[in-house]
Amino acid sequence: MLWSIWLIYVSYLFCSDAPPGESLLQVRPETWQEAIALSLNFWCVLPALLPGVAPVLNPAFEGLFNLTVTWGLLFWGFAVDGRDQRFPLLPFLLGTAFLTNVFYLPWLALRQSDSISPLQPPLSPLERFTESRFFPILLTVVGLVACLWAAVARPEFGAWGDRWQALMALVGSDRLAFSFVVDLGVFWIFQAWLVPDDMQRRNWRSSVALWVARLVPFLGLVFYFLRRPQIAYHADGQAAQVSKTA
Repeated sequence: MLWSIWLIYVSYLFCSDAPPGESLLQVRPETWQEAIALSLNFWCVLPALLPGVAPVLNPAFEGLFNLTVTWGLLFWGFAVDGRDQRFPLLPFLLGTAFLTNVFYLPWLALRQSDSISPLQPPLSPLERFTESRFFPILLTVVGLVACLWAAVARPEFGAWGDRWQALMALVGSDRLAFSFVVDLGVFWIFQAWLVPDDMQRRNWRSSVALWVARLVPFLGLVFYFLRRPQIAYHADGQAAQVSKTA
């Protein structure tokens, strides 16, 4: 099922003439320039520090791009899911940060959900960071900044109503902008796919955390990461999993 969804996703967004804008086979130089400009303005760092140097784009479009990338980075909170798998997770996490569901859906399809076993220490630096409470809080702040940037940055683009209309016109005519909206929808549908296995790994059950992760886009996954128990170890090095029900 996941491979079928991935095939439809790739065929529709990259090869089909049905979505707005040109397909990957007909892409124009202007589209590549747009993609490069968005990348240069990643997380709004360059426009904030060097506004005279940064490319000038619709701030609502930049906010949409940065929110999509931030949501993709949020899945790094499942870094420990790569333990005992047939394929390393890191390349898929990196790919998801740049090409979103081109890499996220294949990981969901390739991973073995029945390979859950106690984690052996030590956690890698990446795993320790993504297991920390700081990780989801940081990305929440970044997502909020992206939304604020979309709403108030670059006053010359007018009030929020003008920005929204311009963004909707762009989504209806530009393949790149349209793909970001599709990515957000796919992320929402599949953001909780790894939650049950993550709970099993921690010997933890919480119907509240599970359903919030399933129903609330982005922030539902943040809520789950903040609520889940930390992975700890006994003195003998075996995983000391926490049993908790909520």
